[in-house]
Amino acid sequence: MVPRAVLCLGEIVIDLIGEPPGPIEATASFAPRVGGAPANVAVGLTRLGVAARFVGAVADDAFAGLALRRLATEGVDVDGVVPAHGAQTRLGVVVGEPGSRGFTFYGYPPADRLLAPGNARDAVSRGLAAVYLGSLPLTGEPSRSALRAAAEAATALDVPICFDPNPRGPQFARGEPARAALVEVARQSTVLKLSRQDLAILGVDRDGVPALAPDARIVVVTDGDRGCEFRVNGAWEFVPPAVVRSRDEVGAGDAFMAALIARGVASGFDYTRDDVAFAAAAGALATTVTGAMDAMPTRDAVERLLAATGQPA
Repeated sequence: MVPRAVLCLGEIVIDLIGEPPGPIEATASFAPRVGGAPANVAVGLTRLGVAARFVGAVADDAFAGLALRRLATEGVDVDGVVPAHGAQTRLGVVVGEPGSRGFTFYGYPPADRLLAPGNARDAVSRGLAAVYLGSLPLTGEPSRSALRAAAEAATALDVPICFDPNPRGPQFARGEPARAALVEVARQSTVLKLSRQDLAILGVDRDGVPALAPDARIVVVTDGDRGCEFRVNGAWEFVPPAVVRSRDEVGAGDAFMAALIARGVASGFDYTRDDVAFAAAAGALATTVTGAMDAMPTRDAVERLLAATGQPA
C-alpha cells in the first residue's frame, strides 16, 4: 500500500544566515541554507518516516533549482510545483543574537506569492494524510486566495489542516487582509501551533487561543527553552523543554511542527502528552544544528534524546 502523504503548501526560501550570530555590524559572512517553513516541514516529515509532498510557485532562478534538488534528495515529492517565470526566490537574511535572530526578506516579486487558487485547490485530494499551510503566501495575492482555497478544499474533504501562523511582524503589519486571512486559516485548523512571540504579535493571550481554532484537535503554544503548553479536550498541560546544547534556534518551530504532524498521522490526530514531548524533543534537537532544513532530526535521534531523559518515545 502506498503511504498517504502530507501536502506542504507554500514557500521555499533561501536563508542567508549571518555568522557569527549577532548584529549586522558584527556579521562576517552569510551561509546560504535551503529553508521556508513548508519545505522544512516536508523534509522534517520524511526524516521521521512520513511521506511528504511540496507544492508551491517556484522561480526559475538558480536558488530555486538548488532548493528543489535538495527536497528531492530528501525524498520529498516535488512533481506538483508550479513554475513562476519572471519571479525571484525569497532570500531571508538572518541576523541577531542567539535566541532572538530575525528575518529580513528580499526578492521581488517573490515566487511563492504567484501561486494561483486553482493550483492550490487541485493539489488537495481526499487521499492526503494532512495539509500543512505556510504563512508567508498569506501576505499577498494571488497566493493569499490560493491558501484560502486549499483550506476550503481540505475542510470539504475532511483532510486535517495543520498550521503554524508564524506572523512575522513586518509582513503581517502591512495590512488587515493578511491578518484576517491568517485568522481565517487558523479557525479551520485541526492542528495549530503558535509561539509566545506569535501571541504577542497577534495581540492574543493564552486564554484567547482556543477561539483562534475552535475545532482544533490540539493547540500548542511554544516558549523556547521554557517548554510548551498544549490544549486537548479543553484542558491545558505543560511539557518541560528537552535539555540540549543549543547553537541556532532557526528551524526549531518547523521541526516541532513536523514531529507533531507525524505523530498525528500515526494516531489519527488523537494526541497525548507523549506526542507533544516527542515534538518538543524534535524542536530542541533542531537548535543543535545551524540551518533550518539541515536541522530537521530523524526519528532515531528524537527517540535517543527521549531515552536519555527517561521519557517514553
